[in-house]
Amino acid sequence: MKPLPRLAWLLGYGGLLPFFILTVAVLLGTSLPLLGNARLDWWLVAYAAIILSFLGAVQWGVVLGLQDWLDEREIGRMLTYSVVPALLAWFTLLLPVNVALLAMGVLIVLAYIMDTLWLFGRLKSEYAKLRLHLTIVSALLLFAAGVGMS
Repeated sequence: MKPLPRLAWLLGYGGLLPFFILTVAVLLGTSLPLLGNARLDWWLVAYAAIILSFLGAVQWGVVLGLQDWLDEREIGRMLTYSVVPALLAWFTLLLPVNVALLAMGVLIVLAYIMDTLWLFGRLKSEYAKLRLHLTIVSALLLFAAGVGMS
């Protein structure tokens, strides 16, 4: 198994900072410096939607990188799935914020499950390990914020 570049780990774990900071602020009912009365709960939902869009796009990138080794059926399935997380996240933005936070946590876990089924076996790197760490932490923070607001 090929190790991921150190920068991938740093960027991955760094991507958890907005989840952590926004969840703590939401749970404490506080604002953040320079942001005034910004709706941090919606910022957290929006950040989760962006991350879900990114997770779907990884499938697209894998298809582009491995298209010579994938058959047409696999390519079609992976490209079709690649847009699903973004679409579901977008629809989730229409829900009440506490429900949207819980739904985003579920969608992040489901994206990990789908990638386990369709993606990780094709990659000879530690990406699955990194994703597991990121999925657990981000989903737990989203669940905590969603439950804390209920």
